[in-house]
Amino acid sequence: MSLITWIVIAIIILAIIGIGWQAFISGVFKGAKKLGITPSNPAIRNITEKARQFINNVTNGK
Repeated sequence: MSLITWIVIAIIILAIIGIGWQAFISGVFKGAKKLGITPSNPAIRNITEKARQFINNVTNGK
């Protein structure tokens, strides 16, 4: 991988650590909504919701 890729990955990891996983994901979804990149397919929405629930369970220790 190039140096730029590693820098971007490091920035994303630091952002997640700094603001927390839920705030980071929430911000990504809000930004996607503003850009009009909302998942219109019900299957994609279902997968997204399941992933969000899984992440919440993992971060809460359930």
